Amino acid sequence: MTIMLGSVLAPICQTYEWCLIGLIVAAIAYYYFSWRNAFNYWRGRHICGPNPIPIFGNLLSLSLNPRSLLELEWYKKYGKIYGTYILGKPRLTVAVPELIKQILVKDFHTFRNRSTKVGASSLATIDDHWRRVRAIVSPTFSSGKMRRMYPLISRCCEDFLNFVDKDVSNGMNEVELKRLMGAYTMDLIASCAFATKINTYADPN
Repeated sequence: MTIMLGSVLAPICQTYEWCLIGLIVAAIAYYYFSWRNAFNYWRGRHICGPNPIPIFGNLLSLSLNPRSLLELEWYKKYGKIYGTYILGKPRLTVAVPELIKQILVKDFHTFRNRSTKVGASSLATIDDHWRRVRAIVSPTFSSGKMRRMYPLISRCCEDFLNFVDKDVSNGMNEVELKRLMGAYTMDLIASCAFATKINTYADPN
């Protein structure tokens, strides 16, 4: 009975094994050609960039290395415009001031839904929500109001430089830049938005 059962099940098991192998090969082939087509996006547009890794793209490189140093290395190697991949999605990096201005101002309606850094707090908005936010925010940053803000910004900058000069004259050769720039930013916001002078350098709380 056991021998008969084995002889019946053996061909079925072999058939399932071959089916499983076939499915695995088909899945690998599908993903290989899919990722290859995805990773040819920048090459087809004659834009250079670092070679991506299947599935991850350039995400591993960005995760395992200091982002600013890696982007500076890519900038020196591939030029002011280069393409990368985050997983399978292409991402373009632009370091041409004139082109950046065109993207952020004149052609913003085309580029408004840009992605942001993972884990970073963001004020990014999309589509119709962006139009509403822009209608509210734009009057605040008109050229006339920006000109009136300039003396306040200049005064905050003087306070910042005086504080740094004071540290240098006291023999300090290192500063905690994050705390210092946070204090400067808070000073700017308090002065320009709330017309309030606060001593953020002496009292960060």
